[in-house]
Amino acid sequence: MKLEKSDWILVVLRKKPLDRIHIMKSLFLIWHRSRGEVQDYFHFEPYLYGPYSLEVYSELRDLLTHGFVTQSPHPIPEWANYYLTAQGRAKSEEVVKKANPKIIELIEKTVEEVSRMSFFDLLKKVYEEAPEFAENSVLKGVIKK
Repeated sequence: MKLEKSDWILVVLRKKPLDRIHIMKSLFLIWHRSRGEVQDYFHFEPYLYGPYSLEVYSELRDLLTHGFVTQSPHPIPEWANYYLTAQGRAKSEEVVKKANPKIIELIEKTVEEVSRMSFFDLLKKVYEEAPEFAENSVLKGVIKK
């Protein structure tokens, strides 16, 4: 089954609520670690905090608008976690049943790892695995290997 871009986000959020930075970096690491097995995926480019895809934010907005995810109140909305709604959970479970089990395992392992990391530890991990995506980072000199 070919996953839509929104499906990837729903499956990422299936196990743990995450903020948008952790979602972005999870999606990137899934792509990077799949070594080309993931097709028709988000386009990432090096940006201020490493790999970035405008498509991820667009998909998150659409998922919010259509009631698949919700956010908890937070003084800084960008840092608020995204949670699956009942509708989002049902859709994510439907996707998991039809998707490649190997890819689902990669997603689950990556999300488990990323969810335990602070912002700086997460960036450090991403920069270690994909240094070419750290080239435009405003923290490149601050985050050491």
